[in-house]
Amino acid sequence: MLQQPLVPFLLLFASLAGATNLNAQSGVEETARRAAVAVLRPGDRIELQFRRDRELNSAVNVNERGEAVFPKLGTLDVTRVTIGGLQDTLRARYGEFLRTPELEVTVLRRIVVNGEVRMPNIYMVDVTSSLRDAVARAGGLLETANKNNVSIIRDGRERRVKNWDRVDGPETDLRSGDQIVVGRKSWITLNALPVISTSVIVIGLIQSLRR
Repeated sequence: MLQQPLVPFLLLFASLAGATNLNAQSGVEETARRAAVAVLRPGDRIELQFRRDRELNSAVNVNERGEAVFPKLGTLDVTRVTIGGLQDTLRARYGEFLRTPELEVTVLRRIVVNGEVRMPNIYMVDVTSSLRDAVARAGGLLETANKNNVSIIRDGRERRVKNWDRVDGPETDLRSGDQIVVGRKSWITLNALPVISTSVIVIGLIQSLRR
């Protein structure tokens, strides 16, 4: 049996863990909600997955004019359509050619992750992905990374994002064309231990010479 004094502690721990899970879940749901009401942008990729008419399966990109070229439909301006409404819009359009089209639509964003991460690269990420998700996709931070110096460069402007590893708010939402930059720790921070060790050795030598 559990000792009586441990019971309140375990109940408190379980309560805190449950609250953390609920907060994380609500954060993901809120991110998904913001993504659903956002409009498509140049650089986005739209993936079409038909259950029956598989010859129409494709991935189309939104060009600089906000247009995408779809099989059978041709060129459409998609920048006026929300991400959440895109699937219904395309199902209606394909309904003109197909009988009850069974279509799943996925929207991906094109971002760049640079700096002190394990795998800097260009990534296509789901529209519900946050800055934290993108850094994880790039393999996470290196030991040399300064997690307090993470920025998003958008439209030529750099914006540092605070608490990006703990909060998924509007400031951590991503757009196609974003560049995430993870800064490096300062030279002093990276070399503090060797410098201190060298100083101790030098002081010890000086003291020994004075004896």
